[in-house]
Amino acid sequence: MTFLIKKKIKGNVYLYLARNARINGKTRRIWEKYIGPENNINEQTELLVDPEPSVTTLDFGLPIALMGLVKQLGLVGIINKCTSKRSQGLSVGHYMVLAAINSCVKPTSKARLLRWFEHTALFKEFPPIETYLDSMAYANHFKYLTSEAIKNIEALINKNLIEKFNLSMNSLFYDPKSFFTYINPKEGVEIPKHGHSKEGRSTLNLVGLTLFCTKDGGVPVLHEVYPGNVHNAKIFKEQVSKLFERLKQASVDPREICVVFDKGNLSQEAFEQVYDAGLRFVCSIRPSTQKEFDRLTPSDFSLEKLPNGKEIGVLEFARNVYGQHDRLFVVFNPRMKAWQEKNLLAKLETKIETVRNFFEERLNAKKWRAPEAIEKKIRDVFKTKKHLDLVDYSVSGTLGNVAYTLKINEKALEDRLNTLGKSYFLSNHPEMAPLDVVWLYRQQNTMERAFKYIKSPSLLSARPMYHWTEESIRGHLFTCVLGLLLLTLLTRKVQKEFDHMSLWRIVEVLSEIELVIVQYKGTKKIVKKIVDVSPDARRLLKFLELEAPA
Repeated sequence: MTFLIKKKIKGNVYLYLARNARINGKTRRIWEKYIGPENNINEQTELLVDPEPSVTTLDFGLPIALMGLVKQLGLVGIINKCTSKRSQGLSVGHYMVLAAINSCVKPTSKARLLRWFEHTALFKEFPPIETYLDSMAYANHFKYLTSEAIKNIEALINKNLIEKFNLSMNSLFYDPKSFFTYINPKEGVEIPKHGHSKEGRSTLNLVGLTLFCTKDGGVPVLHEVYPGNVHNAKIFKEQVSKLFERLKQASVDPREICVVFDKGNLSQEAFEQVYDAGLRFVCSIRPSTQKEFDRLTPSDFSLEKLPNGKEIGVLEFARNVYGQHDRLFVVFNPRMKAWQEKNLLAKLETKIETVRNFFEERLNAKKWRAPEAIEKKIRDVFKTKKHLDLVDYSVSGTLGNVAYTLKINEKALEDRLNTLGKSYFLSNHPEMAPLDVVWLYRQQNTMERAFKYIKSPSLLSARPMYHWTEESIRGHLFTCVLGLLLLTLLTRKVQKEFDHMSLWRIVEVLSEIELVIVQYKGTKKIVKKIVDVSPDARRLLKFLELEAPA
């Protein structure tokens, strides 16, 4: 049973609750709880023998895993080294790292960042936050991230990626993308501009972002923010020279690199820089520039298997397209041909049916009594010459007594179908096998995934972009790219042990892991424990060596 005892210490009497038990024939004290000084006990004192503890749950798995990569990369120190803020409050590095981790874990506005931070286990990883942590604080710190500062930050990051993470830069993928924004820029702001929006938001201003990512893990090593009305080919010319400078800063020889990009970035000026530096490349080119290969039919190709098991045929030709040693690859894809054939036939049948339905009740009535009007309507429905060439049509008769015929030209259709399923690639790599060239280009979907992550509202969340100055736009996208850097490094690390886990799955599993802090009233006793999680989460906990803090 529980009983009350007194202890006299230095003339003062203190009260305790205690419990004894007989162990091996002797009485032993097994439990004791301090109540307080005797002279403080009165009729109003409330004794809580079994007090209810206070329980706090903090987000632990994903933020702590990302913070481990921040430390390994030395990211806070790198950012602080390249910015000029004096030692006051949180450093620029702490601000940017916190925003980057937030964009990976639970993207929120900068106004709500402090509330999110207080519900994570990051409190021991950052200095005490005695200043504001809101949108104004970030607006004040983005000014330190000048173009020169970002360039130096990325150079130091790349050096550490090679030295500490053993990251390979032998193959780099490049792609630019534009983001629609709700920015109504003031006079003098150059980045948000009206341009061609592939998302159909032509009424909104666009902001452009370029990325160079490694084949090894899809890790971003270089980015640039540019006005939304600049053509891709023009921005690529500028990016090539910047890439050479970054490679030099990271002690990487450009002649050891192969850059992969698509046909929207092609220009003679860019290729002149590429050849002058001895850079290797793989790119796609427009089929419309290679009409001479339309004569090739599927029977001209021998099918081979790619590493993913899909079959393609490849023929290689020597051509001086942009340089003196270009290798041109004509690739036949049976699956692409089947899709294009099905799509073409569906379009032709739809247009023929449209013409027949239109004239079912209109032929020889009102304005459709003239042969010229009938013929013009048929040509208008088919619109393009490439579709009109695949049908035979005739219009006969006189005014008010017109007849027409319309059917698919089987011979022309067969000739057209033999041209489908082909794509074209260009490379100056002297040793890479044709199949390897195609496989390397196909892995450029790494870039599509990268921009998908950046544009996702639940991950990185580059938009909506509620920023009004160029320095804030650059700073916001810089934190998104830092978030992408941390997520791809984490995925690269995990997939060496669990190759089946995608980035999305890793984020989902680590987000399950929470830290529970239990504090008992009236005592200094605190219990910290990780909540029960799924088997996948337990495996990641063990692999990443994540433990509850002491």
